[in-house]
Amino acid sequence: MWTTVPFALDFKVYVFNVTNPEEIAQGQKPKLQEVGPFFYDEWKVKLDLVDNEADDTVEYSLMNTWNWNPKKSNGLTGEEELVVPHLMILGMVQATLREKASAIGVIGKAVNSIFHNPSSIFIKAKAKDILFDGLPIDCTVTDFAGAAVCNVLKTEAKDLVPDGENRYKFSLFGGQNHSVRPDRMKVLRGTKNYKDVGRVLEFAGKPALDIWPEDHCNEFNGTDSTIFPALFGPDDDIVSFGYEICRSLSAHYSHHSKVKGVNTLHYTADLGDMSTNPREKCFCPTPETCLTKNLYDMTKCLGVPIIGSLPHFYQSDPKYLEMVDGLRPTQEEHEIDMDFEPMTATPLLAHKRLQFNMFIQPVAKFKLMKNFPEALLPLFWVEEGILLDDEYVNKVKLVFKLIAVVNFMKWIMVFGGIGMGIAAGVLHYKNKDSDSLDITKITPKTASNDEKMDKNWPPGMNISTVQAAIPPNLG
Repeated sequence: MWTTVPFALDFKVYVFNVTNPEEIAQGQKPKLQEVGPFFYDEWKVKLDLVDNEADDTVEYSLMNTWNWNPKKSNGLTGEEELVVPHLMILGMVQATLREKASAIGVIGKAVNSIFHNPSSIFIKAKAKDILFDGLPIDCTVTDFAGAAVCNVLKTEAKDLVPDGENRYKFSLFGGQNHSVRPDRMKVLRGTKNYKDVGRVLEFAGKPALDIWPEDHCNEFNGTDSTIFPALFGPDDDIVSFGYEICRSLSAHYSHHSKVKGVNTLHYTADLGDMSTNPREKCFCPTPETCLTKNLYDMTKCLGVPIIGSLPHFYQSDPKYLEMVDGLRPTQEEHEIDMDFEPMTATPLLAHKRLQFNMFIQPVAKFKLMKNFPEALLPLFWVEEGILLDDEYVNKVKLVFKLIAVVNFMKWIMVFGGIGMGIAAGVLHYKNKDSDSLDITKITPKTASNDEKMDKNWPPGMNISTVQAAIPPNLG
């Protein structure tokens, strides 16, 4: 089950449809409409496993496959037309502003060349094209700016899908679908120490990351998030390394819970607060510019200026909610949570949620954003979740039935042993004198002539009867 998860995880995508793109171009607040879930069945498979008996490790590659599930998409088909910012254009602009703002004019010329003079940074496209099928990128251009940017995209953009000679398509997940990740994971198997099961030792051939300025932020803490050590309790945190976000996260015990009749422990997690927690300062974009609670700059991880948050800015600074309209954060729908059976470390219910955002602001030298407002603009959010099927919940329950049988047999043996001990004591008490010998003195009679003849046979042997004395040690 660890190698090939025998059931699909729930993978839901919610896209924020921008309802006032023209007003945003004039500096007004973005108005958003959440559309979703676009529901996919996610299958996880570990490939090319290499076991190492000497150090009790296993190394593997990971492949994810997403299949559209129309029955669970609440009537959505993927054909819905949504208005969203063109992530490739917005990403190029924001990355240039960070790294070399003076080159923003070149980016403007490249955008006009590659995307054929767009009139807005917002585009209207089908949901399925945004998520998996892809939007076109024309790199057949020959002008200096367009060709230069295309060369960068070809080498650094990981998720571009070829669509003819020097033509590509870009989508959120299409480039990753049913493809084996090149970065291999090495974890402990836990056969020597069960507490080490699944603990990450290496990723991409390295014993630690090398993108953060401090060692403790680069460390691989916890498991690979697909398995956890058994026999834990409320005092233990659930820690896992997320290669997708280039860091480890800890989930903390919240309260006791029950899922499908099984007693569980409820855990919650968040993205921390790099502005107040000294241990998280190394996740700040710069030492002087730290984001606030539950905001996480993933630029160094993804190579794209994406800001991670909980959906709808749940438990983030309220000022970000005020920058846009259309968000309604709630704990039930937007928290990262999970319910574990602690003896077997089985997750019966879990929701891993993350929202992807980009900053927007006025850019004087880029006409499509010249009058933009300042805001942290939500783009979409995803939920990877599971509610364990009854088939597998019953297997967890079977463990407890077997334990109950063992406990029952244990007490039968205990009380049976006590009963036999008492019975043996009673029998010993009743028969404590039965081991002594009853000795009676016997006086031999005078033998008759025939008996004398028998006693004297064979000739030469004269045997006389002597009164027996029992040695005291036989009494």
